Amino acid sequence: MLKNGEIVDRVTRSAGGFQIVCPHFAGLSAEEADLVGCLPTGDANGALLAAAGSLGGKDGVFAGILAADPFRPAPMLLGLIKEAGIRGVTNLPTVAGITDGLAEALSHAGVDYAAELETLAMAAEQGLDVIAVVRTVAQAREATAAGLRQLLAYPPFAGDDPSDRTRSAAITLDTAQVIRDAAPEATILAFRHPAYGSILAPLIAASDGVVDWSITRREMRDRAG
Repeated sequence: MLKNGEIVDRVTRSAGGFQIVCPHFAGLSAEEADLVGCLPTGDANGALLAAAGSLGGKDGVFAGILAADPFRPAPMLLGLIKEAGIRGVTNLPTVAGITDGLAEALSHAGVDYAAELETLAMAAEQGLDVIAVVRTVAQAREATAAGLRQLLAYPPFAGDDPSDRTRSAAITLDTAQVIRDAAPEATILAFRHPAYGSILAPLIAASDGVVDWSITRREMRDRAG
C-alpha cells in the first residue's frame, strides 16, 4: 500500500516514499499550480516525455500526465510512457478543478475528467501503477466506478478567504469518505496542500497516506542560486 509521497518537478528520491513527477509544475508554488498549472495550456506531456529517461525503470515513481491530452490519444501517450520504462502514472496536471463554462467548452474538445479516467483505466489495464486525482464527491464516485483503487484526494481551489478553505477542506473530507464507502479496499491519499495548514487534519486522519508539495518556487530557487 502506498503511504507517504511528494509532488516534485524532477526525480529526487533516494529512499522511501513515492514521487509524482510533474515537470509542468516546475518553479510553481502549490497555489500557483492551482491557478495555472492545472489548465490544459502549454505542453505538459511534452515536458514529461522530455524527462522520461529519468523516470523509467524506477519503482515508486509516477509520471504526472495530462490524461486528457487532445493531441496525444491515450493509446499513443501510454505507449510512449511504457516505451520509456515508466511504471506508474497520475492525472496531474488535471482538469478536475475546472468548472462551469470553461469545463463545458473543453469537454467539446474531449478534454474533460471523463477522458482522464478513461486514460487511467486503460493504463491500469496495461499493467501500469495508477493514482487517480479526485477533487469532488462526484469524481470520487466516477473514479471508483472505473475500477481505480489508489486515489489522491486533492482539495479544490480556494482563495485567500479562510472560510473558503474551510469549505474546500470539508468537500475533500467528504470525498475521502465517499471513496471509503464505495471501495473499502481502496488506498486513499490526502494531498497536504501547504496553503491549508491544520484545516486538513481530519482529512489526513481519514486517509491511508499523505502527499506533500516538494517543488521549489522559481523565485526562491533563483535567489538560492
